[in-house]
Amino acid sequence: MELLRHRGSFSRTGLRQAQRRGVPVRSLGQPVPQASQPPHSRPHPHPRPLPLHPEISKIIFSAEEIDARVAELGRLVGTDYSDRELLVLGVLKGAFAFTSDLVRHIYPYPPSLEVDFFKASSYGSGTVSSGRVQLDSGFKLDSVRGKHVLLVEDIIDTGNTLSALVAVMKGAGAASVRVCALLDKKARRRVPMEAEYTGFECPDEFIVGYGIDYAEKYRNLPYIGAVKDEFIKK
Repeated sequence: MELLRHRGSFSRTGLRQAQRRGVPVRSLGQPVPQASQPPHSRPHPHPRPLPLHPEISKIIFSAEEIDARVAELGRLVGTDYSDRELLVLGVLKGAFAFTSDLVRHIYPYPPSLEVDFFKASSYGSGTVSSGRVQLDSGFKLDSVRGKHVLLVEDIIDTGNTLSALVAVMKGAGAASVRVCALLDKKARRRVPMEAEYTGFECPDEFIVGYGIDYAEKYRNLPYIGAVKDEFIKK
């Protein structure tokens, strides 16, 4: 513990005892040492590799790789929107972790930055990605009118749902619509769809972590990994 030395704080005897014990003593007027690194350059909060989850076969993108890439994406977005007001829309649930990390790295700061989240569900044709979407009733679509919108997705696969979302936002009067996706599974693409900002090109594997789930599990993992086959319901 560091002791502050000022009038009446402790006796001279106490001071000598503290010095003999090697306790650093700082005068009241002496400035408090500051952190040597800015917040964004400090080490990852988990500097030691975390144990691999027993149901994960391998790590595809580590926590450190994700942190570094999200910071890069934030700077790219910040540069592009440095003179425009920005509305960031995270697509739930998978993009919640990515969105919250991304917005903290957006620099230079836009004149205004709003953040919102919504759920979108596909319907029709009996497929997961039919190309038709329904937004949850709690999201006010008219909030995008006249705004520069950045849609934040966890992963692009077929592209059907995301391309439909872009069309919905434009139809609602957004001034512009761009997409930022953490992962891109190009091997599964069915329609022409490219994000303006992409974190990683992803192999065509069953992946989870960093907000992405399987049966509502694994969202808490700080990395992105592949689920072992025996834990995937056929």
